[in-house]
Amino acid sequence: MKVDLNIASHIVLDDKVFYSETPVRRINSQLGGPAAYASMVIPLFPVRAQCITSIGDDFPEGYLLYLSSIKNYNLEILKSPKTTRFLHEIHRNHRVLYLLEQAQILDQSLIYHEGGKACLLSPFFKEITKISIDWAKENHDSVALDVQGFMREKDDTNKITSIYDNSIFKELISSVDFVKFSLTEAMSFTKQTSSAKILENLPTNNIQIVTMGVNGIIYSEQGKYYQIKTQVRKERDPTGAGDVLIASFIAKYLETSELDFSLAFSMAIAAEKVEYGEIQQLPNIDYSKTAEQILETKKRIE
Repeated sequence: MKVDLNIASHIVLDDKVFYSETPVRRINSQLGGPAAYASMVIPLFPVRAQCITSIGDDFPEGYLLYLSSIKNYNLEILKSPKTTRFLHEIHRNHRVLYLLEQAQILDQSLIYHEGGKACLLSPFFKEITKISIDWAKENHDSVALDVQGFMREKDDTNKITSIYDNSIFKELISSVDFVKFSLTEAMSFTKQTSSAKILENLPTNNIQIVTMGVNGIIYSEQGKYYQIKTQVRKERDPTGAGDVLIASFIAKYLETSELDFSLAFSMAIAAEKVEYGEIQQLPNIDYSKTAEQILETKKRIE
């Protein structure tokens, strides 16, 4: 039986150093990655999701047991020598990311899987290519793409930088139904800083979503541009908030086919996520009420 939502991404292990705190706080081998963050929210929706990923023998058994226990969340695992691992250096106003290990790419595994109603492609660092995007488009009714893994390179110290191959990137972000950028990624690609100019320089044939942290999101729909503000919460750890947002959005959109409300609903869940330091199922509370309040802030960007 086909699933409702396929999610293709590496589950990762995160080492974190919080230089933003006194004394400095350190965490090793924390569960992370877009596919893992999706596990926080999938049980909140009436969707059957399948996560196609790759991990190594170094992946903790406890994490595997947790992920395998999630309602409506099935794991399809490609075995690798090592699990993808990152080091996050978190400062008060910025963060620095280093790639320490990388699991196998997912392209050849994906093409043997059955499609579904929707597919979320959320690479963390080049684990999928255009091959996977073509598979997703051919085998799903709608496709959402988080661009982060396509906009990253590493330098000689394995530090991650925002660089992309413009010869294929424009085609990629024009070829799917929904595209998510962070504000930094959108500014890097468009070479613009104002909300209107950023959206003007992104494709207009689909839905482009740009997350802006505590300032909410901006997005395009049929050549018109909008902003929705979020509810500001006390942050324990903002890591993964964007992953939670895009997974929640596509799940809610599958349920309702309503763009604006699905965006506001996903923002309500992402606001809840930042209050949690580790991956765990989020509480099943009235996110609809919060979403309605968030949606009241929608305004047109001229």
